[in-house]
Amino acid sequence: MSLPKENEWNLVAPCGLYCGECTAFLNEKCGGCRSNQGLSKEYQKYCKIYACSRDKKFRTCVECGEFPCKFFNFFKAETLESSSWFLDVWCNMKQIREKGLKYFLKSKEKWLRKREKCAENRGINYCDECKDWPCELLKRGFLCP
Repeated sequence: MSLPKENEWNLVAPCGLYCGECTAFLNEKCGGCRSNQGLSKEYQKYCKIYACSRDKKFRTCVECGEFPCKFFNFFKAETLESSSWFLDVWCNMKQIREKGLKYFLKSKEKWLRKREKCAENRGINYCDECKDWPCELLKRGFLCP
């Protein structure tokens, strides 16, 4: 995963999601939320978080004094699974703010390699194909916009 420096932000959505774990990204159907390539063109049309961060010129929402705002209710639904998504995105943004994008991407790359190895050992391509999903490695479900 060696993107040119100017494209590294394509791996992080303004909401804090790590695009590198998305099956659409891995299958090259999307270039990441900021890329305006593939599925991201569609997501940008209706994603209020993306539009807000673009208008306010924030890289991630944690830079905003209103975070977490009403747009994050999407992540804070009634289920434990969706609340774990909120914790993930908040922790991602906090790590980027405190340790920097490079550190964040390296840690996510290591995590992704563990997932890839696990999938390979199980004879599948991605975690969402696993009969044991969500497992200890991935303690939350997949988020589908």
